[in-house]
Amino acid sequence: MQTNFGTSTPYSLGLEEEFQLVDTEAFDLVSGIEPILAAFHGDAIGERVKPELMQSIVEASTRIAASVEEAVDDLVDLRARLIRVAADAGAGIASAGTHPFSRSEQQDVTHRPRYTELAERFGWVTARHPVFGLHVHVGVSSAAKAIACTDGLRNHLPELLALSANSPFWQGRPTGLASTRAQILRDLPRSGLPPALGSFAQFEHIVDSGVRTGCFPDYTYIWWDVRPQPRFGTVEIRVCDAQTHVANVAALAALVQSLVATLGSAFECGEISPASPDVVLEENRWRAARYGLEARLIDLADDTERSAVDAIRALVERCFPAADALGCAEELELVDQILATGNGAHEQLRIYDDTADPAAVARWLAEQTVPSRTAEIGV
Repeated sequence: MQTNFGTSTPYSLGLEEEFQLVDTEAFDLVSGIEPILAAFHGDAIGERVKPELMQSIVEASTRIAASVEEAVDDLVDLRARLIRVAADAGAGIASAGTHPFSRSEQQDVTHRPRYTELAERFGWVTARHPVFGLHVHVGVSSAAKAIACTDGLRNHLPELLALSANSPFWQGRPTGLASTRAQILRDLPRSGLPPALGSFAQFEHIVDSGVRTGCFPDYTYIWWDVRPQPRFGTVEIRVCDAQTHVANVAALAALVQSLVATLGSAFECGEISPASPDVVLEENRWRAARYGLEARLIDLADDTERSAVDAIRALVERCFPAADALGCAEELELVDQILATGNGAHEQLRIYDDTADPAAVARWLAEQTVPSRTAEIGV
């Protein structure tokens, strides 16, 4: 297995956003990836604009960045370029974890070997997956540290999910979930909460066993909420819904980067995060997906309940020294704005409460997915 841990600046950052391609009048999903890829062919950033499982999804990835500020600046440029290219192809760009009303079974699978094979293998499950995420990569110095950070992050996935929840609709109806995407992804094997790995050798054993027994071709077919990414030398956090506002992306990126740095420093001092029971972590994940910022999460330290907001604030306080050292304290403070005004699920539901129209929500998402890091959080 190729590994590149330690090849970049410690706690360097990379962001991946999965965007919705939408019609510019009705704002439903459209199968528009091919003309967009053709437009970027040969372009300097063409390698960072990629297809996904469905033709109504386009993924854009930042360069490796030393700071949240640098990554967000790159993201802003990517959004601007994508919006212009999509417009030339007669489509729009929107960002949220699910589309408010488009039918999943009407989406076309992308004509690439990886995706057609997935569609054949998973059948009906594949048809339920026009979902959109924000993935955050953080560079670490060794495989052992990557595993320690991955295991430590298991405990905090519910806070990240509650903060990022931005998918309260499915096929034209509010689901009652803050993150419908989080539950849809559970349909896939090797998704959701990862096991406590303990060592890189154990991760290699899982991958080798899966490849040898025909479960999957390689480790990129493991879709856990957080996973080691050996080829990039990163820990990849995949639990977050796609974010409408750049400011929300900045807040989440700062929290993730400083949390990985905090866990990495603890590992260097010989501290290992305890392996909390899966049943408790699964319960917290469910509560975060169901209720978002209104969730009551189980405090892993003493088996009591506390609000998701209190848990997130405690996590921010824990991470602030690392954020200060990394230069992302200003972006980390944006978490307080999300807690005050609501996450993306709150915003979408407020539009729906005013209009009773999922198409109005889809229009609003397209209008708000703008390339600006200064856009106000909240409605």
